[in-house]
Amino acid sequence: DAEVFLLGGVLQDSNVLVEIVPILEAESFYQERHQIIWNTILELYKINTPIDIVTLCSALDGVGKLQAVGGKDYIFQLMESVASAANAKWHAELIQKKAALRSLITSANKTIRSALDSSAEPEEIIQEAERDIMDLAEKRVRDSMRPAGAVVNDVLKSLENRKGGMTGCPTGFADLDRLTNGLQPSDLIILAGRPGMGKTAFALTLAANAAINFGKKVAFFSLEMGGEQLVQRILCSRAQIDMGKLRSGNLRAEDFHKIPQAAQPIINSSLYIDDNADLGIMELLSKTRSLKSKIGLDLVVVDYLQLMKTGKEENRAVAIGAISRGLKILAKDLKIPVIALAQLSRKAEEKGRERPQLSDLRESGSIEQDADMVWFVERSFYRSHNEEEKTKAQLLVAKHRNGSTADIDLTWIAEYTTFYDYVEEDNGGNFGFGSDDL
Repeated sequence: DAEVFLLGGVLQDSNVLVEIVPILEAESFYQERHQIIWNTILELYKINTPIDIVTLCSALDGVGKLQAVGGKDYIFQLMESVASAANAKWHAELIQKKAALRSLITSANKTIRSALDSSAEPEEIIQEAERDIMDLAEKRVRDSMRPAGAVVNDVLKSLENRKGGMTGCPTGFADLDRLTNGLQPSDLIILAGRPGMGKTAFALTLAANAAINFGKKVAFFSLEMGGEQLVQRILCSRAQIDMGKLRSGNLRAEDFHKIPQAAQPIINSSLYIDDNADLGIMELLSKTRSLKSKIGLDLVVVDYLQLMKTGKEENRAVAIGAISRGLKILAKDLKIPVIALAQLSRKAEEKGRERPQLSDLRESGSIEQDADMVWFVERSFYRSHNEEEKTKAQLLVAKHRNGSTADIDLTWIAEYTTFYDYVEEDNGGNFGFGSDDL
């Protein structure tokens, strides 16, 4: 019995608590008396009292619980159950795993009982089950404490494997890649902007750059646009064909030659598109984890956060906060960057506002708190209507938890519905597909 062996090991050598205290809570133990004993051990540990049979029995007796756990005889049995504390950490991890499985069983049974209730709404049952699973997933992320030395070794190994190159997923935008050194694993990036600024266009261009130019495995979840529309945009961008002409079919002969040439790299890439408009956070977690296990995954893009399915009766801010929390859990769990598009509140539209602010993120302050980076897409032509500014755009890096902020100049080509690295307008109209030259 892992619980008996663990408690006995602690009584043999309480120094093992340094390793196992971060792993276990009292609720992790199945037997109630073991929960009581563990809580008492923790109380002694907190006040730096030596832990042995005498001090433990005294502490249990002091709160009137010694007989409830089986008396002194049972405490002696625990200590005599193992020869040493050598395997205490292994037993602690096993106890935690079993506790997680019991929590899953409890959650599943609760869902079954709710489903058997004829008055219950299916949507409400699903949302409740999702919340339970999300809580378990969040706890699993919280419990992932490791010695700093182990983390250092991982970092050094990663740097060695990259041999001086970018440490993150490249975006294909040279200035952005210089600023970030690529999108970093476990980062949640919020891409926001006013309506019509080109959030989807920028995110799609970035995703295509990563997948096609750099061979990365990218999943793009679109809750607003269909898969065919997204692919049309990529084709227009890479073939440099007017989107309006493509939709109307009014193409020149040379355009028909450009399309297959632009299409083949897309076909050969590892860009995956999911256009389910009814996507919830748990379905997203399930799909991305499955994709990660099957083919690996380097980047996830979600367009957009506020369209994701939430509980019908939840406070909207609470619901959006749960989604942003889930996206951050996803990024940390899979160790990949996650980009989530987000709307801005109406305050961002007020006259006299030169640029959006972090407080403009719509419906929940949790979005800003969970984000490692926040980007705003801005096009000055949107307000000035000055033809000279028609192609000028900026990516405002308003938050960068692990680096500096910056305003990155970009070029916007409306006909191709895409962004490129900033270039002077007298370059003859030759735009690249994103830079890989740092």
